[in-house]
Amino acid sequence: MRTPLFYQGQPLYRCPPRLPNLLLSLRRISGYDAVLTPERTSTALKKLLGKQSPKLIHILHGAGDREKGYEDRIRLFDLVFVAGQKDRDAFLRYGLATADTCHVIGYCKFDVLPAAPPRFFENDRPVALYNPHFDAHLGSWLRFGPSLVEAFATMPEFNFIVAPHLRLRGKGRHLFDKLSRLSQASNLRFDGGSLHSINMDYTRTADIYVGDVSSQVYEFLQTPKPCVFLNAHDADWKDSPFYRHWTFGEVASSAEEAPALIRSAASQHPRFVALQTSGFAAAINSGADTASARAALLIRKYLASAQPAEDRP
Repeated sequence: MRTPLFYQGQPLYRCPPRLPNLLLSLRRISGYDAVLTPERTSTALKKLLGKQSPKLIHILHGAGDREKGYEDRIRLFDLVFVAGQKDRDAFLRYGLATADTCHVIGYCKFDVLPAAPPRFFENDRPVALYNPHFDAHLGSWLRFGPSLVEAFATMPEFNFIVAPHLRLRGKGRHLFDKLSRLSQASNLRFDGGSLHSINMDYTRTADIYVGDVSSQVYEFLQTPKPCVFLNAHDADWKDSPFYRHWTFGEVASSAEEAPALIRSAASQHPRFVALQTSGFAAAINSGADTASARAALLIRKYLASAQPAEDRP
């Protein structure tokens, strides 16, 4: 649905704010039976529309481990779709959903992937994707970004894609604009939020993943490959479920440590293959049916059961 604040021709990272969109679209939204959404601002519809609110169905946009992914607003959804058993177990454990409302469907992005991603460099050097998160309290961009970009430019044996989460804002966005404008290195590609950064073109192209807490690491690990993680905030991560993915590769505690770990990532990868494989299987279910087909069937069944008996065909 195109909203009143839809910015035609603007970059994805300049998408309009969610709450004003909801407020300006309330009349139209109230006419639907259900809203399927990957975000959680739409839970405000329960308060704004009361009994007139459509059923709210949440489909997680990723399969990551970040603590914010397990927030209280999930309880407001009538139906919740997760990619794998990891998140279903967590939602039930935290009391965010029930066995009847939370369903594992797999990962819908996998249903529409082209045979191969485009090529982004004219040579065959290994490609490392640096994918920092937008959250300044968890991500590595503000603290490590400048030093890493400088280091990448001195590592011509690799190509680097610097593609932060498209919700990067404020100081992080200004820093990205500055560094991408000033960099002249031919082995660096900067992307502030194009379709390539969300449709798995970069995660499928990359040979090495460099990141912090983004759920895109699980998209990257559709095929087990080397990872390097960045601990920019001295996180006590080793026994935390919110950093489970950091067990899939080496963890750098400083920007200066990261280049050496990137260089050794391929040779160290055999140590992590089993953990990556089991971690991916827990995060993303890969059944015989597509995720989209599973979701559609569950929605149809749910809405049929939610419909008043006198209105059923």
